[in-house]
Amino acid sequence: MDQLLIILAAALAVGFYFYNSRIREAAHRAAINACKESNVQNLDGYVSLKKIYFGRNPENQLRFLKRYQFEFATTGSKRYIGHIIMQGKHPIIVEMESTEEL
Repeated sequence: MDQLLIILAAALAVGFYFYNSRIREAAHRAAINACKESNVQNLDGYVSLKKIYFGRNPENQLRFLKRYQFEFATTGSKRYIGHIIMQGKHPIIVEMESTEEL
């Protein structure tokens, strides 16, 4: 019985890891697409998980959200920050810091 619980826990951990890897890859694709649309360079080639939280949609339903961060540059000399909010495997908000100097 104990071995069965250990195998089940290991299977759940592996499944959780692969599911989160797919979400991270979808966030990375969204970051690359946002950078291409804005004509900026995506730096470092990764996104990092910054926050996991619950939020409400316009219909006031509770949803599980993840916030990822990425970096980009216009010329390579200054780094800017962007964020992607994911609901499951779907990006719902992509935000990019303004690159215009004041």
